[in-house]
Amino acid sequence: MSLRKVAVVTPGSFVIPSGRSSSVERVVEQTVPLVQGAMDIRIYGVVGKGLPPKGTIHGVPCYRLPFGASYYRSLLRRLYKWRPDVAEVHNRPLLAQRLKMHLPGVKMVLTLHSNTFISPPYMNRKRFGKIAGTMDRIVVNSHFLLEDIVSYHPWLREKITINHLGVNLEQFSPPFSPIAKALREARLAHYGWKGRKIILFVGRLIPEKGVHHLIEVLPQVIDKHPEALLLVIGSASYGSDRDTPYIRKLKDAAKSYQTWVKFLPFIPYPGIADWYALADIVVVPSSPREAFGLVNVEAMAAGVPVIAANAGGIPEIVDHGINGYLIPPDHLAAGLSERINALLEDEILRTQIGMAGRESVRQRFRWEHTAERWVRLMQNI
Repeated sequence: MSLRKVAVVTPGSFVIPSGRSSSVERVVEQTVPLVQGAMDIRIYGVVGKGLPPKGTIHGVPCYRLPFGASYYRSLLRRLYKWRPDVAEVHNRPLLAQRLKMHLPGVKMVLTLHSNTFISPPYMNRKRFGKIAGTMDRIVVNSHFLLEDIVSYHPWLREKITINHLGVNLEQFSPPFSPIAKALREARLAHYGWKGRKIILFVGRLIPEKGVHHLIEVLPQVIDKHPEALLLVIGSASYGSDRDTPYIRKLKDAAKSYQTWVKFLPFIPYPGIADWYALADIVVVPSSPREAFGLVNVEAMAAGVPVIAANAGGIPEIVDHGINGYLIPPDHLAAGLSERINALLEDEILRTQIGMAGRESVRQRFRWEHTAERWVRLMQNI
């Protein structure tokens, strides 16, 4: 009996694999190779510098097609020739709709990583409802995203499957052993940060990620913990370190606190794991539209306590008072300073919360868990 043929279609915006691609490509890169023996899978992405038009992602065939208008024509031509049983399109409902029209015999799965491309200004709700009705299945990464969709289209509930994302636990070294602690102290000394307590932000520098809230509470943190150091790691977009008005505003607001704030450019995987290992706390002050938030599970995998906004899909990851802390969005400034100060002054509590976070990842948020759920869906659709 032949294996089921599944085409995994990325948005056509970033190359795969690449440390500078979006989380969409990272999810595909991490999950699909784990199930390649169960199905006949091919990945479709875009061309990238130094990468061949046809290659493999950990053993899975990967076809890299031209950017722009040529992407769809090249993709459709290859899918016509191969005739998959299922095509999964990531984060691009219009692309999924076009493929469904041209390949009516193929089961079409739309996987959404956020509500960005199903909301204005990209798309009105009514149009998304029509597109969703043509899909054979819709996959989302959180209960939050599911409920956001069905609040406008209740009839879609039975068509939606939730598949939480994960992390590669082995890439993140827990800080609990004497050797890990000694290595961390040596690295802090290397950067000239000996004796500092590190508050870490990792992510895109856009208003929705809430970095400005961290800058705002710095005076309250510095007052109690002058040894604190805020590291802000990221850029406005995955492929560029260019400044934006928002980034310039952040840096202007931080000028008075240059001793306590350092901005570092985007750091690709797997190198970012070394920076989690330096942190005493990771803060995720995201907006209510945050569908999942991979940074939460990455911090937990590193054994670092998380303080996050009680927003979007984050409460599905962070269990308040157990593996991290959740701050109500309408009390973010006061809540952040209170929790940051409490954790900075209590090493035992930091260790306790960090260990619980790593155990949560081990039990619930590994890429193996994501892949197991994904393969069951693709086989049974």
